[in-house]
Amino acid sequence: MKVLLANDGSKIAKDALEWYLQNLHMDDNRLYIVHIVDSRYGFENKDPVVPGDQHFFVLIHNEKEDKAKTLSAEMETFLKDNKISGEVNILYGDAGEEIVKRASEVDACLVVTGTRGLGVIRRTVLGSVSQYVLHHSNVPVAIYTDKCFKGKK
Repeated sequence: MKVLLANDGSKIAKDALEWYLQNLHMDDNRLYIVHIVDSRYGFENKDPVVPGDQHFFVLIHNEKEDKAKTLSAEMETFLKDNKISGEVNILYGDAGEEIVKRASEVDACLVVTGTRGLGVIRRTVLGSVSQYVLHHSNVPVAIYTDKCFKGKK
């Protein structure tokens, strides 16, 4: 079975990976781990959405890129060390859209993601990646939250 797991490097994402391995993973699964660099806000453009020094926006983007490369290398090592068939991808764009798109491209049968458990107001204003994936994915979605599984991993 092909499984796509979204990983932003957070504790929740790491816990979601551990939960997946302990509860859903089978030896013949192929695990696709994705990390998305949010590039929606024009940091690479000449006219950024937010006025300011272009150099500042390039620094922010470079920091995100470095974090993504570090996380990707860690996940590659994790797959190899645990003898898990899979691959790690860095994607660019809106996280929810990219997760759904990549799941379709690899013909995943399941998407696993974590949720931070934002409050109603923050979720309404900021949106929720896990909510987007749940409503737009054509395959089952497992959303990990530490509220239910804390201490039960």
